[in-house]
Amino acid sequence: MPPSPAKSLSPAELARLEQAFASDPSSESYKPLAEAYLGLGRHMEAMVVCKKGVKAFPQSAEPRVLLARVYADQGKDRKALEELLAAPPDKAALRMAGTLHLKLNEVEVGRAELQRALALDPTDPQTLEALAAAGLSAQPWASVPPPAPVPAVSAAPAGPRPAVGAAPTVTGPTLAAAPAPP
Repeated sequence: MPPSPAKSLSPAELARLEQAFASDPSSESYKPLAEAYLGLGRHMEAMVVCKKGVKAFPQSAEPRVLLARVYADQGKDRKALEELLAAPPDKAALRMAGTLHLKLNEVEVGRAELQRALALDPTDPQTLEALAAAGLSAQPWASVPPPAPVPAVSAAPAGPRPAVGAAPTVTGPTLAAAPAPP
């Protein structure tokens, strides 16, 4: 995750970012403000701003990746992965998901996510660096085995099926209908 220059922001610059976001929270002003808050360790404010970015740009992976960075910075790796899994396919989201899976010792899933990121951009230096740091090769996407198929569960009852139009089999005692009250 790239370092944030927010630590060098003056109070006036931070106030300018906050004012820009306050005047139009549905604009892309969420990003520099959230990055500034993240760089300052103000995780709660960064999270709130990122969530507004997610609402404003649901088709973009960028606000979810930024929100995942907020969670990861706090050690909430599973929560970060939830955000990344909800993001549209994007090399930054896939790369971050891969590195988080590797951090959680989920090597095969991490490798697959990094390979998917590499398939989107085979020359991406950050993805290549993440693969190398994990001791994994940058093999082509096609060589990554697909996940094992999940066995289908049959909803059909066990035993012979009654013929079409056959009366249902009743087991056990049957009750006669009570006469209608007068």
